Amino acid sequence: MPSLLATLCAAALAARATGPTPESAAEIPGDVAASVQAPQIRAVVVLVVLGEFPEALVDGVEAALRSTYQVEVRRRSPIALPRSAWYAPRKRYRADALLEHLGEQVASAPRGTRILGLTSVDISTSKGKFADWGVFGLGELGGTAAVVSGHRLWRKTKDERLIAWRVINTAVHEVGHVLGLDHCEEPRCVMLDAEGKIDNTDASTGGPGPGCTALLDERAPLRPRAAVLGDAKAR
Repeated sequence: MPSLLATLCAAALAARATGPTPESAAEIPGDVAASVQAPQIRAVVVLVVLGEFPEALVDGVEAALRSTYQVEVRRRSPIALPRSAWYAPRKRYRADALLEHLGEQVASAPRGTRILGLTSVDISTSKGKFADWGVFGLGELGGTAAVVSGHRLWRKTKDERLIAWRVINTAVHEVGHVLGLDHCEEPRCVMLDAEGKIDNTDASTGGPGPGCTALLDERAPLRPRAAVLGDAKAR
């Protein structure tokens, strides 16, 4: 496992936003620094904390998304966890309800906008015969919203580097889904299904393999930044 967190956090801190950009600033929530405005991007990803989440890990996720997917990342202020997502029988939050809540945050943004929520609470979804299955994260395939929970990624370890690696890989995985990538079978690809275990996440290279990279270029191609920001609002 590479010592990734310090490098990524340093990159994110160096490019930390100082204010909203002039283009579509009122339509896409969050800020982005002029120093990281690439001429071509695949999408704009709004990064938001739901409740609480370690700041250093948010920095690492931001830098990883930019470097892995060539997306523009906009940070916005944390928002509260919605009561509608609370699942009292298991004392955790439903990931599908969180995705709906996140999608509402960018409902009026250009079509090239995605949103990723980071949270510390336990989350779950329905999977096969399981009505409520605990997950690391969830992303809408080819959709708008994704969410990552640190709860299951750090509960059995105190190794900060390992925690960072897991959180960053899971974030890259879930954003891969919203950019159109499904689970694959490429060895050590970041899009391998976790299958309820942490092994594939730990062994990942941190990025998509050759097959997923080709699909990414097909389903979310690099385009001029102005074109992405100027997409029609209709979804």
